[in-house]
Amino acid sequence: MKLTKRDKTIKYAVYCILLLAAALLQNVQGAWPQIGGARCFFLIPVAILLGLDEDEGLAAVIGLCAGLLWDITSAQHMGFNAIFLMPVCYFSSSLVTYLLRATYWVGVAFGAAASLLYVVMYWLLFVVAGGGDGAFATIWYFYLPCFVYTAVMTMALNLVLIMVKKKLNKELINE
Repeated sequence: MKLTKRDKTIKYAVYCILLLAAALLQNVQGAWPQIGGARCFFLIPVAILLGLDEDEGLAAVIGLCAGLLWDITSAQHMGFNAIFLMPVCYFSSSLVTYLLRATYWVGVAFGAAASLLYVVMYWLLFVVAGGGDGAFATIWYFYLPCFVYTAVMTMALNLVLIMVKKKLNKELINE
């Protein structure tokens, strides 16, 4: 079904609210529980999952907005999150548009893969390159647990976001 201008406005306003909620849950201390010191990086899967059914340009904008929300609260490495999330959302949307179908497991796989890529890149670029005692140990006690936590939450987030996107796109929800 073709969406009207009003429907699109509502849809993208809800997307903005979802990105803001993910940013708040991720970045406000105590808003979401940490498990053994591991944090959930909500903005990665939310941006990926919202952009999967959209065209590549809009998916890139969603990734850019999510990255900017993350960079606003980041004390260092300004711009890294936006530079990371924008092309990842673009390429995941491109793959779904031209090669794959937007299924539950494709969304989970893209969200988990993006989370793993993020923690490995961040660890290599900023922790290992910065040096210091314990730089190599942080992958085991912080970054990989954060990846696992985010990957598990991606499965739950995808269930919720699929229903929200179907409602916003005025598709029939199979009950």
